[in-house]
Formats: sequence, structure tokens, C-alpha cells
Amino acid sequence: MTRFQELKNTPMTFTDLEKLYDLMAETLDEFDVQQHSLFLSKLSMVLSHEIGDLETVINAINVAKDGLVAKGSE
Repeated sequence: MTRFQELKNTPMTFTDLEKLYDLMAETLDEFDVQQHSLFLSKLSMVLSHEIGDLETVINAINVAKDGLVAKGSE
């Protein structure tokens, strides 16, 4: 069992989510807009490795896609 699997039943507090949001915004501000996708992709891979569970990562990807409009479907 991975560290994430042990902790995933303990949701992050709203205060921690706000801190994370602020850190993400500050971090993205450090880079040109053209590098945002690369940073977010690298972060996603690092977090996926930390999670260590393919099914959980796939589920997170599907949740993140919800509400976005795919290219060519406008």
C-alpha cells in the first residue's frame, strides 16, 4: 500500500486547499504562460508517482476533465 492510499481517506482541509491554490498561482506566475503546460505536466507526473496507484490517477484525470470543452467540439 502506498503512502497516498493510506492517506486518501483523509481529505485536505479547506485552509490547506487555499494554501495550495495560492502556492500554485505564485508558482505559475514565476514562468511565462508558454511554460505553464510543461510545469503542470511535470507536476502531474511527480504527483502520479507519489500516488503510486494507476486507477486513482486515471480517476483524478477524469475528474479534472469534467466541465472542460475538448478541441473541435465547440
